[in-house]
Amino acid sequence: MAVTANGGMEMPSWYDIFDFDGYSREDEAGMHKSAASLNAFLDSEIAVGIPAHRIVLGGFSQGGVMSLLTALTSDKKLSGVVVLSGRLPLQGKITSMATPSNITTPIFWGHGKDDPLVKFDTAIRSVEILKLQLNIPTADLESPEKGGLMFNSYEDLPHSASNEELRDLKAWLKKVLPST
Repeated sequence: MAVTANGGMEMPSWYDIFDFDGYSREDEAGMHKSAASLNAFLDSEIAVGIPAHRIVLGGFSQGGVMSLLTALTSDKKLSGVVVLSGRLPLQGKITSMATPSNITTPIFWGHGKDDPLVKFDTAIRSVEILKLQLNIPTADLESPEKGGLMFNSYEDLPHSASNEELRDLKAWLKKVLPST
């Protein structure tokens, strides 16, 4: 897809990015189209016998943005959502778009404090909106499977993932998606 903020050059993308501050203008139509694609993917997984409560949807950067948007607005109740180096999209509309039953879906959010693309302050603001406007609680470290948002920050981490972040994610996944 051609990305406006990248000088119109083609790059892998879930939606267009008009500028890297991410909020002055968002590609809402592109986000809804990608969310519809993710919901179709979820439907195909459910159709082959994987129950929604055994599915965790997650991604990095735009993938995390789309995973969060899809999970919050879907008619499916997933086991969890993973946001790595992402942000909350459509902040002015998310409260009216969110499906009430999905507000309790466990969320793992990992973000580097030195991220130059999705700034750490942007992640903090996103988390605050989820907590204040959607009343998503902070997850209990011992039982994240009960719901809520677990936000983890990582020193000296740019727009990337680290071994520490992946270890934290693995521990979280074991809680929200235990072996059967």
